[in-house]
Amino acid sequence: MIAYLSILLTACLAFVGMPIYCILLGAVVLFALSFIEQRKLSPRFGAIGASYVLTMAAWQSAGEALIASGTAYTLGITARAVMIN
Repeated sequence: MIAYLSILLTACLAFVGMPIYCILLGAVVLFALSFIEQRKLSPRFGAIGASYVLTMAAWQSAGEALIASGTAYTLGITARAVMIN
């Protein structure tokens, strides 16, 4: 639920005209949620010697968080442009 609220907040911030760096705010929240979930699996992956999988998953999560936040920001900008015209 927090992830959905983060995406909605990013879109709303773009709609009201906040600067583009608010994308990072949404991405940090999404990445933190993903990282917390991955930390729960760390002991299991460490026991079998596959902790590198979690490292790669963290990088992938960071990229996906930036994409999701950037898309939400773009949606907010588009909605503002449609409402103004």
